[in-house]
Amino acid sequence: MSRATPRKPRHTRQPSNRIPAISDYESDAVAMQPAYEPPPLRTNTELNLSVLQRYLPSISSILSIAANAVIYTFSHATQEWDKTGVEGTMFVSAQLPLPGEEQRPRACVFVLNRRGLDNVIVDLATVSHAVLDGELIIFKLEGQRGEEEKVLGVWIHNDRDDTRDANWTVIEESWRATRAAGTVEQPEAGPAMQAMGRTLTLSDLFARANGQGTAN
Repeated sequence: MSRATPRKPRHTRQPSNRIPAISDYESDAVAMQPAYEPPPLRTNTELNLSVLQRYLPSISSILSIAANAVIYTFSHATQEWDKTGVEGTMFVSAQLPLPGEEQRPRACVFVLNRRGLDNVIVDLATVSHAVLDGELIIFKLEGQRGEEEKVLGVWIHNDRDDTRDANWTVIEESWRATRAAGTVEQPEAGPAMQAMGRTLTLSDLFARANGQGTAN
């Protein structure tokens, strides 16, 4: 009696709906994420304004810019101009009014020093006289009683033919407006100034230029 030939087991096929779908992870991830919108681009003026406001939060707008300015002080002893070592971009800036003095304009000249941490800020309300003399914008600064009058000079590089004249026009208009209003200077320090611990005052600037010491 012959044996029956054993049958091979049949392979059962799974229905197509039971086969797991192959997922493109990256495509799925993109599909699940909300559409990305890049932040709006800021202009150079907006970027510069944000930098200045870290030093002086009261600065509200930039009125004019000179790409390269150099600060000098005048020595009464030698009757010569001394270079202070401060140079960089100069901004003529409008400032928010002091509380309770909303009708009084404020403005300053801000030189962002590229040679160190010490910036120069001139409150135009403290300038008793201002003039453009040749290549220098000259400020005579109010001093305390008994002090010798301090004279500051700002040399502006004429990257265009009208750079110096255009900046002087804005400075003169802002200076006359602040002087007419009788604005009183008020100390102010933003987070960038606070981080440095101590800022360069105009008295420090004159002492440095005359070799009497340096700001710490």
